[in-house]
Amino acid sequence: MLALFLVWPMIFGQRGESTASAATATPVVAKIVPAVAMVKVIPIPAKVSRPGIAPPKSCYSRYQSSVQHCPKGDRACGIKTADQWDLCEATGFWPE
Repeated sequence: MLALFLVWPMIFGQRGESTASAATATPVVAKIVPAVAMVKVIPIPAKVSRPGIAPPKSCYSRYQSSVQHCPKGDRACGIKTADQWDLCEATGFWPE
């Protein structure tokens, strides 16, 4: 397919009337764009911390604490916790 794509213009090429000559070509004119006199900078507000509200725990830390609560040898609990971790990474919150 690539060979056909590359060879097609050489074999079938342009038709006689569609080729442009230097005599009929129009000159390219550069456009003048005015410079911006002043740029208004909008400051980014700083993050506000609220007293009494702790930052959210990361998905991995929630996963680690949830795995520790699973009984030893309970594979279903471990798989469920891994699924919850995956959903948390995808959506941004831990499913309850």
